[in-house]
Amino acid sequence: MRDGLYFGSLPLFTGALAFLPGCPADSGMNTETSGSSGDGSGSTSGTATLTTSTSVGESSSSSETSLSTTADTSTSSPETTGDPECGGGTCGSPAPSGWFGPTIYASVGAGAELPACPAEYPDTGPTVLAGFNAPDPTTCDCECNLSGGGGCNGGLQTHTQADCYDWIGYSNITEGCTNVAINGFVTAYAYGGYPPPTCMKDTTEDIPPVAWDATIRTCRLPETSLSCNDGGVCLPPPPEDFEATWCIYQQGDVECPAGPFSNKQMFYTGVEDTRDCTNCTCGTAGTDCQNGEVMIFAAPDCAGEPVATVPFGNVCTAAVGNSVAGDFGGQAPCPITTAPMPEGDVAATGPFTFCCTG
Repeated sequence: MRDGLYFGSLPLFTGALAFLPGCPADSGMNTETSGSSGDGSGSTSGTATLTTSTSVGESSSSSETSLSTTADTSTSSPETTGDPECGGGTCGSPAPSGWFGPTIYASVGAGAELPACPAEYPDTGPTVLAGFNAPDPTTCDCECNLSGGGGCNGGLQTHTQADCYDWIGYSNITEGCTNVAINGFVTAYAYGGYPPPTCMKDTTEDIPPVAWDATIRTCRLPETSLSCNDGGVCLPPPPEDFEATWCIYQQGDVECPAGPFSNKQMFYTGVEDTRDCTNCTCGTAGTDCQNGEVMIFAAPDCAGEPVATVPFGNVCTAAVGNSVAGDFGGQAPCPITTAPMPEGDVAATGPFTFCCTG
């Protein structure tokens, strides 16, 4: 079950791609080979889908995540060449060996719908998360409560001598009223009932959810995209719902290659969440029956206020009355011998490095 890394809101990028001279008839895109990220050990919270086009050989996996805040992003228009071979679009560099793309991406906050990939960028890349927010501390609590048991009982002995060495009568004492004539001296004692009570633990765990600033939809050029200027690739402008930049990406945390794709972004597929609470243990049920007393009333049926009290513990006490009732003071609370403590942590997993223009 439930101390993490922080990732801020997504920055936006502007700028132009490298433009290459010449224009061959066409060129191929890099074939992708990428596996889905692993969850790692421990429970997983806030995972995200990883979906790629089968046309470029990228493997995929999917799961769901929930987001809580909105990424702070802005847009600007990338510089373009207006290359006639690209229909007025940009002639840019293809992805270097080992990288996937070029790709555009859209950033949306919690509850917002991800835009669909446009026709110019039809191949869906990984759907990832940005801006991991460390959750509030885990709260662990525990109570130990009495369960079952016979409660407290007592007895009252009557005497004629002031030292209570003699014995002339005996009555069982409960919390209810008992009619008994008293005219002399009395002693009282108490004991726990049978079976003895037990202690039952009641634990409370509050493991706050994981939140991200944004979720990221990525869309790639098709493998059959137009080539331009001796090894370049035509890049249509990103649609309005997407950031004004182009990116290449690779699984893991790696350095960006030299060239136009130099602005590094780190995205993730989910979290590894090992947060939990340690065990709570309770002690042995106790009783404070001996700390109570017997109340003596002048009238039968315990009417009116007590005229005398006799402490438990065989204390010889002078008393006169016609009814009694026990006040056992309740049973002592169960002790907590081991209080629960928070353990584990949460960290972002499944890193993806995106290197963008701008």
